[in-house]
Amino acid sequence: MKRERFLHRAVRCKNRVLFYLHNRLSLLPLMNMVAQRGIRRALAKMLYRKGLDKCSTAEYTDAIQLFSAAITLDAAYAHAYFSRGVAKTRQGDLIGAQDDYDRVIDFYPDVSLVYSNRGLVKTRSGDPRGALEDFQKAIELDPVNPAAYFHRGLVKGSGGTDVRALVNIVQAARLGNADAMIWLEDHGFDWSFDCN
Repeated sequence: MKRERFLHRAVRCKNRVLFYLHNRLSLLPLMNMVAQRGIRRALAKMLYRKGLDKCSTAEYTDAIQLFSAAITLDAAYAHAYFSRGVAKTRQGDLIGAQDDYDRVIDFYPDVSLVYSNRGLVKTRSGDPRGALEDFQKAIELDPVNPAAYFHRGLVKGSGGTDVRALVNIVQAARLGNADAMIWLEDHGFDWSFDCN
């Protein structure tokens, strides 16, 4: 019985090493991380980094697989959930992306960027009320989050341009959001930074 378990573990270990070699993951940094964090977290971090590389080249399917493998090794790896949510959003898997953002919020309920991203997903999913709640929460957590102001303004103004929408978009532009600046110029609004 013990021998069978040992052989089973040895085969699993061999398969993992072959996976990392096949995916061209360097083993030296892996060994350094193993000494610091333990094997599962170290492997998860290696997979996460590889997934980020895939995201940067728009290989979202591969990135999602790598992030999922990292999550399998470390179920509390919030960065992997967040990055997988971003990749799923870019692929159009809005339900999967929202699930990943929900999971990150379970771990860290005070991160503005997660609420902003989930708000974008809800906007694209046709849930403007939920999106507004998320953008509001993002602004409460980080009052200088220009993306949250901009997208909240777009959602509020989806039925046409109104003052509430415009106030949010101008605030986003004042905070340096390039998309808000372009939107204002494209819609004929003259705005400038002021000292208020």
